[in-house]
Amino acid sequence: MKGSIRFEAVRKVYRWRGRRNRHETLKGAFFHRRLRSRRGTAEEHIALDGIDLEVNPGEAVALIGPNGSGKSTFLKLAGGILQPTEGTVEVNGRVTALIELGAGFHPEITGRENVLINGMLLGLDRREIESKMPEILEFADIGTFIDEPVKIYSSGMYVRLGFAVAVATDPDVLLIDEVLAVGDEAFTRRCLDRLARMRQRGVTMVLVSHDLDLVTGFADRAFYLERGRVVAEGPTDAVVARYRSDVAGDEVGGDLKASEVDVADADRRWGNGDVEIVNVELVAGTTPQRLVPSGSPCRLRIRYKVRRPVEDFVFGIAWHRADGAQVSGHNTDLAGLVPRRLEADGEISCVYDSLQLAPGDYLVDVAVHARDGLAYDYWRDVLRVRVTSAVAWPGVWAPPHRWESSEPLWDD
Repeated sequence: MKGSIRFEAVRKVYRWRGRRNRHETLKGAFFHRRLRSRRGTAEEHIALDGIDLEVNPGEAVALIGPNGSGKSTFLKLAGGILQPTEGTVEVNGRVTALIELGAGFHPEITGRENVLINGMLLGLDRREIESKMPEILEFADIGTFIDEPVKIYSSGMYVRLGFAVAVATDPDVLLIDEVLAVGDEAFTRRCLDRLARMRQRGVTMVLVSHDLDLVTGFADRAFYLERGRVVAEGPTDAVVARYRSDVAGDEVGGDLKASEVDVADADRRWGNGDVEIVNVELVAGTTPQRLVPSGSPCRLRIRYKVRRPVEDFVFGIAWHRADGAQVSGHNTDLAGLVPRRLEADGEISCVYDSLQLAPGDYLVDVAVHARDGLAYDYWRDVLRVRVTSAVAWPGVWAPPHRWESSEPLWDD
């Protein structure tokens, strides 16, 4: 199925020989053959060791872990840049790797010519590239420099053009390696908005990043790698919490490593358990997402399990910013829905025709309770959502709008 990734018993070993003898040149090989027999044995580094991993179509996953844990090697194997030493790697569909943006640009030719060449290397024909050229140039935002040799570009211009070309190829799978850490704030904001819109089209994404806040706001699942092995996998919040715990334990020299992380601890969840919330997700397009463009249609879906039938019940949602500022709160009682009886497991969704939130990070509380406030299950900060936009927007409200005037003249 397009967009799927499967690693089965994958092992990747790098081999190299020690420091080369000064006679190990072509001349030395001819005149000093006896020295060749004295070369040291090959050294090995195991980058990945027995990886079994699957990514489903349309899913966004993150790889986290310390330097040298095998994250970038995983991306290069998935992108076909490297081949496994052992095991099987299967990736279905067109793949684009955002690993070293602009790495294939030729410094002596213009940006426009580099766009054509790189687009063809990424699998597009000339007609497709030329049809996407206006979109690429608009995103790269380098103006007339597009017709100048790229050797005079700043690093920011280089990266912007490389990203614009890569995402214009309409991939089924997008591999991202720390790309969002190299640009300025405006570039990062536009990149996240573009990635959010690609996710709505069903593009599968794999992110490698040391920015754990970005990871929790981006990925549905996470894999924690250490020394080439997967030591934890599952919901992003839980895996990031495990990694933070391990790092804290290493820094203090103690043993704080947890075998499990219970993200639903007493400080964040309470209730008598008559009705239990089992899953909460924001669905935009066709898949659950944590990265959503401002103004998108979406729904907040709550799955629940009934432990004891109840006739008095209210489902509620609260949105707030990371600093604690309340953004919005709504529930079924305020909407005029009169409860009858809740006795079977099921799901309920709050539908937003347009999520009119300004770009930023938001946290969501979800609850089911009696009308007098008795909590059956209250889950605080159950979901982190990052709302994106191509431009900055103050405040929290982003309504559709337009400007009208009678006198001033404006350039489009």
